[in-house]
Amino acid sequence: MAILLKGFADHTINTGEVEIGYSVGPDNGPTLLLAHGVTSRRDSFLPVMDALTTKYRVVTMDQRGHGYSGHPGKNAREDHARDIKFIIENVCDAPTVLWGHSMGGANSVATAIDAPAQLRALVLEDPAVFGRRRPASTNNSPTMNMFKLSIDLIDSGATVEEAASRFREAYPNWPEYVAGWKAESILQMDAEILRNVVGGTSAYSLDDPAEVMARIKCPVLLMQADPTAGGILPDEFLAQIVPDNDDWTVVKIEGASHNIHREHSELLLPVVLPWLEARQNW
Repeated sequence: MAILLKGFADHTINTGEVEIGYSVGPDNGPTLLLAHGVTSRRDSFLPVMDALTTKYRVVTMDQRGHGYSGHPGKNAREDHARDIKFIIENVCDAPTVLWGHSMGGANSVATAIDAPAQLRALVLEDPAVFGRRRPASTNNSPTMNMFKLSIDLIDSGATVEEAASRFREAYPNWPEYVAGWKAESILQMDAEILRNVVGGTSAYSLDDPAEVMARIKCPVLLMQADPTAGGILPDEFLAQIVPDNDDWTVVKIEGASHNIHREHSELLLPVVLPWLEARQNW
């Protein structure tokens, strides 16, 4: 399955550590860099791409160990953050808003605490901003169960077709294209990243989420998925880690599962587009 992005130019770039695959959309406005979650790749944001590309120059990247990027074997938060910073400085090469989903959200936080000069704001979509101990509710969440199924499929040597069939059976409400896309995405990725996420490996954690997030010096929109619908951030946990200052806007999207942009774009876009438009002169 090819990258599902029409009107984008596909590229790779060597950071000095790893080859990173990325795509660039039409130059229709300020630059927006998208960072996907674990088990995904650069076309994860397909359901919202038309709405974004009409007003923004969208750059979207495969993070290391995913999609068409390299598998260097070093995958800690700071490694991902260096990649994102490199893309902002060498590909975006303009004032940029960084939007990260799940793992990409945590990697975006790590990028922002040593921010490149071009970084203007963050959009964090149900970010995996956990410390060394994850909230217990995440251990059997729908997202974690999908990760465990993905590991089983990788370990079994499933083909893309076999994995897609299992995903269709397990998730009949997914949009039609997603099962095949997700099957290809998990079989492309470095499986050790997924094993470490499921195992709660500390290299993938923020040492102290509250302290780290307090160090961010740019505007932040955090969109929380509904924990009762599969969101990964419990209300009480989020309340403890989000800084109490005017730079932070937190919006809980009621009824939305963890993949807000893919499964609930009609709820997400009315939140994120006005927030971005208010910062059009970034």
